[in-house]
Amino acid sequence: MANTDFVPSKTTRTDVQIGLVVADQRTGDLRQVIYADARIVLIRDETDATTLIPRRTFETELGTRYQARPTADLHIDGGQYEQLRARLAEYDDQDGRKARHKADALREALDLLEDTAVDEPDRADEQKQEQEPEIEVAFEEIPGIGPKTASHLRQKGIVTVADVDAASDEVLRSIPGIGPDALEKIRAFVDKHR
Repeated sequence: MANTDFVPSKTTRTDVQIGLVVADQRTGDLRQVIYADARIVLIRDETDATTLIPRRTFETELGTRYQARPTADLHIDGGQYEQLRARLAEYDDQDGRKARHKADALREALDLLEDTAVDEPDRADEQKQEQEPEIEVAFEEIPGIGPKTASHLRQKGIVTVADVDAASDEVLRSIPGIGPDALEKIRAFVDKHR
């Protein structure tokens, strides 16, 4: 079971823990991790909308799409997941066969929720992924594009190969740090990494 007390890391690596607040670089929204296990991460935004993300994907996007905001004052109600985790922690602390059976039942319920959400994605989402996989562009790997310019691109919503393809040369050149040479390098890099 994940620790519910978030302590910011002193390194650049941030562990996925319940309570972690992140800023979504695509939308600018703050979100909070309300449930995490070995396979999934459930995040909720300030409007109470939840997003279920495979843990591996979330960990990959942590530091790029999702920026940790350990100093942000955001407390979002974890709803049913928070209640299940709290009850599970109570039963784990108790001795006896009855408490062990209740804890096992709660783990099974959480596993069922996890399997339903991850293993049976919405058909529309599945078809969209089959048609156009979203490949995130590692702008920092392009010679001449530094972290600041990469950040400007992401702030403008240009994150994936599809985003770069959809953006006109004028839109890309309007971003600070992108001149004719950088534009050519970005287009070549994206074509090479399709």
